Amino acid sequence: MPKELSGHIESHPWKDGRTVSWRLTIRADGRRRKLTLGTNHEGWNEERAEVERDKILAQIRRGTWVVPERETGVEPPSTTDEPEALETIHVTLSRWWQGKKNEISENTQKDYRWRLDLLLAFRPETPTAEIDERWVDELRDWLADRPARNRKDGSKLAPSSVNKPLATLAQALDIAVDHKIAPYNAARGQRRKMRVPKFRGAFLEPDMVADLLDEAGAWEDELRARNRPDQCYSRRSLIAALCLCGPRISEATNADGGDFDFDDGLWRIPDSKTPAGVRMVEITAFAATEFRAHVAQKKLDGKHCGPSDPMWVSSKGTRLSAGNVRRMLRELVRRTNERRAKKGKMLLPAVTPHTLRRTFACLCFWAKRELPWVMDQIGHEDSRMTVEVYARASKRKRVDRALVWRLMRFPDEANRHPGSGRG
Repeated sequence: MPKELSGHIESHPWKDGRTVSWRLTIRADGRRRKLTLGTNHEGWNEERAEVERDKILAQIRRGTWVVPERETGVEPPSTTDEPEALETIHVTLSRWWQGKKNEISENTQKDYRWRLDLLLAFRPETPTAEIDERWVDELRDWLADRPARNRKDGSKLAPSSVNKPLATLAQALDIAVDHKIAPYNAARGQRRKMRVPKFRGAFLEPDMVADLLDEAGAWEDELRARNRPDQCYSRRSLIAALCLCGPRISEATNADGGDFDFDDGLWRIPDSKTPAGVRMVEITAFAATEFRAHVAQKKLDGKHCGPSDPMWVSSKGTRLSAGNVRRMLRELVRRTNERRAKKGKMLLPAVTPHTLRRTFACLCFWAKRELPWVMDQIGHEDSRMTVEVYARASKRKRVDRALVWRLMRFPDEANRHPGSGRG
């Protein structure tokens, strides 16, 4: 005698801790069939599964039930892995992130998490195998309408910012294709991205660097005259570091006193983007003088300046943040432009810490430093940015090479510029 019709509901949590899939075991005509219903992201829960079970049992009794194509026909595995055909883009991105996050620095992780948050806000329940070019184009248009980060003026994401999540999606889909979860990578190709206008970042002229340093020193003197010595630090010497050593902003704010060797003229910078994990930046004679004066003043004022103490500190004596540096730089540029306007000089452009990094590269080329050496100082494995700056700097015919040499000369080099005297 055949067994009575019955149906059993099963729930299976996924490894991401946020997804639950629902399955149904149906016994009819002496056979047991396994049916996958869907996930909680697709609206499935125990109540809906019970309704679906009762409907299927009623159809079996009437003889009108047709076995669906999604029938698995086998017992589900005891692990929490989901069948590949039903994997959503949420799970694909989560799997990719688990393998990626240990390969990148903490700051880069923050940027990638921002990208993933945007991607997961757009139809995270979409099956990975169903993502096509149309879906990616709709994602691109949706991203283009998102508000920009850290902006209060209502501006939208720039094309370059829109392309970053799309690039992350393409990387995750590459893995999905390798694992036979997706038939192809629909996010690859230039047509899927927004067109980005070619950006030629600004850099400062040598006299602008000198005025910026002078104004930073005058600002410190002004604060000291107002009996506010705690706010006198981290201006002139920090600007000298950013302009004449070329560090990233995070590398400057994370610098400790023990990272510098003034006798040998070296600055040790931990660099996660360099294969060696650390790079040794050579300090010019001008920058070394500024650093020594900065440390001497800290000692004179009774401030901590040991090997493990921050080289540059805030008014509270704590390590500087990137926001501290950017705010200080904006005010310093404003003060410098006021001084230059009175003299009828060209005003400084909008200046960011990366502007000073490009300025360092230009000063190196005007001082006739070799391209490989400049790349090593900056910490670039890819020469594209460095070569672009070099191409722009090499077109200048009128450059104050005496001022450049005063800023960029090393202690063991002659006082006179080794160039041809042109300019």
